[in-house]
Amino acid sequence: MMIRRLQIPGGMQDTLPAECAAKRDLEQKLRELFTLSGYREIETPVLEYYDALNDETWGYPPENLWKTFDQEGRVLALRPDTTIPASRLAAGRLSHAALPLRLSYIQSACKFERDTLSMLSEQTQAGVELMGTEGPEADAEVIALAVESLRRAGIRDFQIELGQAAFLEGFLSATGLSEQDASAVRKLMEEKNTLGIQLHLHKLGVSEEITKQLTKLPLLYGPLDKLDKAERMTDNPVCLAALSNLREIIRILGLYGCADDLTLDLGMAQEPGYYSGVIFRAQTAQLGQPILSGGRYDGLNARFGRPLPAVGYALSLKLAMIALERQGSRMTDPVSDVDIGFAQEALSDAIVLAKKLRSEGKQVALIYDATPETLKARKDNGLCRETVFLGGEAEENG
Repeated sequence: MMIRRLQIPGGMQDTLPAECAAKRDLEQKLRELFTLSGYREIETPVLEYYDALNDETWGYPPENLWKTFDQEGRVLALRPDTTIPASRLAAGRLSHAALPLRLSYIQSACKFERDTLSMLSEQTQAGVELMGTEGPEADAEVIALAVESLRRAGIRDFQIELGQAAFLEGFLSATGLSEQDASAVRKLMEEKNTLGIQLHLHKLGVSEEITKQLTKLPLLYGPLDKLDKAERMTDNPVCLAALSNLREIIRILGLYGCADDLTLDLGMAQEPGYYSGVIFRAQTAQLGQPILSGGRYDGLNARFGRPLPAVGYALSLKLAMIALERQGSRMTDPVSDVDIGFAQEALSDAIVLAKKLRSEGKQVALIYDATPETLKARKDNGLCRETVFLGGEAEENG
């Protein structure tokens, strides 16, 4: 029992000073970007009612949520993302706010992760939600902001993969599958498991023609000209409308200067299941998993009683920092600008000097029981930039 006092639950992490300083710097860059782009910051409770997060068609699987109980025995869950809480806010306390709503956030989200690089359950996400407006212009605005987020963060060699949830749903609707079986197909699609898709559909009695089409979808990734191939695969009006929507989004993203950052993945299927239109994620050369993901979710807000078209994304700050470190960025422990040591009778002078230097914007630490020699050792060891010793036989500056 004693040993657990020094341990933390699996999937959680302490953030040490060097990483914390780098993280705060990254947060500030993103917060400034969101503000300059017209987005207003929100914070939501870490706990939500489980009923608001769990739904077999659009929520998160129960096994992926951290759950607990309140004093009356009602089931609560830690928020797995901020999109669902933002939708709750839009239908509740922001129900009379002028549209469109441009909301941003930098806060933690928590869910069980089994197949990710960091293996962390709790991660800080930075993202935006644009609610109350639809169309490719809104989609392109949010995707362009995602690109700029990565650039501001200093991420190099990234690509934004574009998909379309409605394109896949157009094919799935022809199968007549239950939502549970269709969800299993989406998971296999995301894994690009064509054999698994084929076997699963065969077991469910789906026709050979539809099965053949669906097994081709995971292969529709790469250059933007894959759109031409996709259009030749189907005459389904839902699928063709989805591809037309993507073409227009891509055109507008060209106006933002993002064309070179784009690739396609028309077999993309993301968790959770509330996406309804364009979906996207960012891949980097340094990681084997998406660093950022998002999309359009026009049906989610209606679940809270206020139908609103919406699109958004979230960036994992932990994965961003891993990518930056692998690019060669170094995280260093923060150091004070000035360390002040003092003889006992000079405590008052040391406090006055510390206040003065801090008012000038300098980071100052009072070092108790210091000597000129120990102060010099602190500077030599890189723990501070300058030193001052007050009192005693002589005052020394370094």
